[in-house]
Amino acid sequence: MTRFWLRSLAIGFVVFLCGGAINFIVDLESTLGLDTLLRIRGPQTPPSAIVLIAMDEASEHRLGVGQDLTRWRSFHAGLIQRLQQQGALLVVFDLQFIQPHPADDPALVAAMREAGNVLLVECVQKFRHGVEDFYGREECSDTNSQPVVARDGDSNTALSEQLVAMRSVTATAAIAEAALDHAPFFLINDAENASIREVWTFFDALAEAPSLPMVTWLYYLQRSGATAQTDRPFSAWLTEQRRACRSKSDGLPARSPLQRRIDNLLCNGDSRYLNYYGPPRTLRMESYSDVYDGKVGDLQGKVVFVGRANRQFSPGKSDFFQTPYSDSRTGKMAGVEIMATQFANLLEDCFIEMPAPSGLVSGAFGLLVALVLVRFAGWTGIAISLAFASMYAGLAVWLFGLRHWWLPVAMPLLLQLPLSWLLTLAWSRYELMRERGRMLAFVRRVFPQWVGMLPAAPGQWTETANVGAASTERDVSGLCLATDIEGYTTIAARHSPREMWTLLNTYYQVLGHPVVSHDGVIADVTGDAMMAVWFDAPASSQRRAACLAALEMATAVASFNLSSSLAPLATRIGLHEGELTLGRLDAGDTSHYRAIGDTVNTASRIQGVNKYLGTKILASKSVTADLTDIVYRPVGAFRLLGRAEPVELLEIVGTVGQIDAQHNALYRQFADGLQAFRQGQWNDAARLFQDALEMNTDDGPTRFYRQQALARLQNPEQAWDGVITLDGK
Repeated sequence: MTRFWLRSLAIGFVVFLCGGAINFIVDLESTLGLDTLLRIRGPQTPPSAIVLIAMDEASEHRLGVGQDLTRWRSFHAGLIQRLQQQGALLVVFDLQFIQPHPADDPALVAAMREAGNVLLVECVQKFRHGVEDFYGREECSDTNSQPVVARDGDSNTALSEQLVAMRSVTATAAIAEAALDHAPFFLINDAENASIREVWTFFDALAEAPSLPMVTWLYYLQRSGATAQTDRPFSAWLTEQRRACRSKSDGLPARSPLQRRIDNLLCNGDSRYLNYYGPPRTLRMESYSDVYDGKVGDLQGKVVFVGRANRQFSPGKSDFFQTPYSDSRTGKMAGVEIMATQFANLLEDCFIEMPAPSGLVSGAFGLLVALVLVRFAGWTGIAISLAFASMYAGLAVWLFGLRHWWLPVAMPLLLQLPLSWLLTLAWSRYELMRERGRMLAFVRRVFPQWVGMLPAAPGQWTETANVGAASTERDVSGLCLATDIEGYTTIAARHSPREMWTLLNTYYQVLGHPVVSHDGVIADVTGDAMMAVWFDAPASSQRRAACLAALEMATAVASFNLSSSLAPLATRIGLHEGELTLGRLDAGDTSHYRAIGDTVNTASRIQGVNKYLGTKILASKSVTADLTDIVYRPVGAFRLLGRAEPVELLEIVGTVGQIDAQHNALYRQFADGLQAFRQGQWNDAARLFQDALEMNTDDGPTRFYRQQALARLQNPEQAWDGVITLDGK
């Protein structure tokens, strides 16, 4: 079990690191994962409260302004008046009014003052090592390109690559004063050709200034009656609240669901992932010239965004950006539509969010896949892991469509899953080669006659003759494990030879696996008995491996008996260490390879004592020397059949952590009784064993010794040396 978890954790961890590194380099989760989820979900119905007024190609022709933005200003006053007549709630200009136009500005200022609902965008400029790397939009790019950080000394000296500065540029003083409010809005440089997936709610680099969609949303709530009036512009109020929130560890106190939403935006991060409603022009879009001429109705109570937006895709025009829905047919999305999309997400509280950290979800996915692949080998594991990945993908799509929750899909499905398959296959291959190498080393040491028939490589067999004469035996110091099936003769009499063959074939596979997994060697299988040996390793390692193998064998046989339709095979196990001879025995024309010696015979006799004590695993005292994680209890000294010297035996009961307090109390009570018994205090021993039986009536050693104490109480032995002599196997 420990190897199972360690292997699963190792595979899951390595796959997570590799997948995370690849995802970090290429940003696969955003560029493919999020975009795929949006496309699978498909377009959504945008809020009806939003209308875009597009300064499009038709308006350029109709108004005779061409692509020169400065020539549009003479029409903005009339547009504002038309929108005021239509009852528009708010008018948001995604345009910079940085350069004064004396001929047009007075009318524009007057219209804005009269309307009292016009919001303006501030241009955000970003500089990196001077004017060589400069970002800005339209007018503020053309007229305000001087860097915000001046060079010291030589003007030709390049600024540091690490030096990044940002600033905002507002409209002229008269226009800014006439507006209801103004705030910055910034999108990455279109020349980078990167999709816009994330937008700022606050610009902390600009003194915690809120973005224009945030300000617009607060004014919408105010004019809809959802929030109270303020004594200053919302742009200033939001900045103040943002700073207050960032200075407190517990954020701002929430007073209502709406206030909790506002506090969440104020206190948690400065950006959000946009939940696009579809490809460009999904939001309601009207032509500037049509609205200006009074051809468009149904603007009562609407939030109107005015900005540059082509109806037909024109690659050469600026202020257009890639989105997850962009392709050769739909083209790019205008900056004003992205601004309106952010406002729509605020309005419907539907930004894309991660319900849990991406790394945590990916790590859990990788671990579960590793557990499946380690538990189920080969094609079965791959099929189950593929089914699990399909269910996970379905859950991710469902949650994205239902709650706008973004679970990582690209990294788990495209990186972690195939990497887990490859790593599991490589690990299995490594273990196969390691096991083959161990078996080959054993055969070379013990059975050199077979070396010529061993595979030179997996799938390749040679039939070369043995080279030279090799020794047929070898003396080693090792540990022997002997097993036997209780009542095997009776079981065999009740079943046919074919049934017994099928039963034993499965039984020995179950019995042999713990031996092999703990680096033991199966030396012999005869009838209902199996012999395994450990050698050529440190004594403490051999002892621990053999004890763990014996415990796992007992557990495996118990499970096997529950699943078997035939009679249960109660298995007894004995452990003893000492000198062994491994070699070949010739019998006529055939040869048999065996482990031979008194150690083998003693291990067999020890397993037979289980029959008397009602135990499963017994070992000689030396087997448990220096083992700190194995739990055992002394069960007395026995003079085994055919041996003059007594053997101190111990019962192997489990590993540390498996034995509870009740069993520990029983073992202490049994130890007191055993001490009295070995001292010939039969009456005290019988009483102590009786008390132990009241703790556990099924404890075999306690029942055995109580009967022995009562028998000796009736017929005391004249020369008692504390050793029980057994007259049978």
